[in-house]
Amino acid sequence: MGDDVQMKTLKWYVAFKRIKNFACVEVQPNQRSVVIYVKLDPKTTSPEEGFTRDVSEVGHYGTGDLEITIRSEQDFERAKPMLEQSYQAS
Repeated sequence: MGDDVQMKTLKWYVAFKRIKNFACVEVQPNQRSVVIYVKLDPKTTSPEEGFTRDVSEVGHYGTGDLEITIRSEQDFERAKPMLEQSYQAS
């Protein structure tokens, strides 16, 4: 991303922002995963079972309507375009 990204560590998650938050990250060691909430319209992406999910109607910590679950390096590579979209939109 750019040099303008700021990171803020909060009690339950870490927020990344440019002007506004574009990603909120939760580490879930019990499930061996990292969950990222991004500010993208979930209707513009096809939900993939176990990878992305629409959380616009679900309560959660952080900002964003699309949840991305990262369990491997391959998942992170698949998530990069969505993170970039959220970054560009903020």
